[in-house]
Amino acid sequence: MGFPNWAKNILFLLVYMISGLVLVIIIGGLLSGSDLEPLNAVIESAVVHMRTPILTTLLVWITRIGNPFVFASVAVFISVILVVKRNAYDATLFLTALIVTVVSLTILKNVFQISRPVSDIYAADGWSFPSGHATLATSFFFLLPYIFFGKMKSLRSKTILIIGSIVGTLLICFSRLYLGAHWTLDILAGIALGLISVSLTILLFNIFLEENRSLRKRLNL
Repeated sequence: MGFPNWAKNILFLLVYMISGLVLVIIIGGLLSGSDLEPLNAVIESAVVHMRTPILTTLLVWITRIGNPFVFASVAVFISVILVVKRNAYDATLFLTALIVTVVSLTILKNVFQISRPVSDIYAADGWSFPSGHATLATSFFFLLPYIFFGKMKSLRSKTILIIGSIVGTLLICFSRLYLGAHWTLDILAGIALGLISVSLTILLFNIFLEENRSLRKRLNL
């Protein structure tokens, strides 16, 4: 991206702090049983009335694309391409950010162990909070523009990259709500956790590797 390193650090620090605050508020609301929880029921009721057979089939397909295995496979493929193009730095950042995301997600799921909503149109396993699909989709589609935006030469390709990333994240998140696989707060927490994981990783890379030009050059050999 065409910004000086200090400006990028400030931007991602703000993303990290705001996302962290959102996640803390959600967790605090869950632990205290505050007014946040009725939001789950309100959104669930609204989504139920939107269901149609065609839309259900489409969103089942979308949610399967957002499977963690699919994201992992695509991430490895992208990283290999980056390494082949002598850009091991971005490949390392890409994989590290996703590993941080998965580790953080696994910890939170096992700490809170919140049950999923009961759904009669889609069966999902594991704990509900936070949403793994929302977390990984947010991380993945946040990383794509960060790594490839500066490599795009035309405004059109840059616009497609940004809009495509936003739409991809929203579709996967909405599919989880629509299919009844998660509560609303699971999705919001997943988005926040994804932003936290990526922004923290980028900050650490910018601070410890970006300024160390010789180390970065060795990574890109």
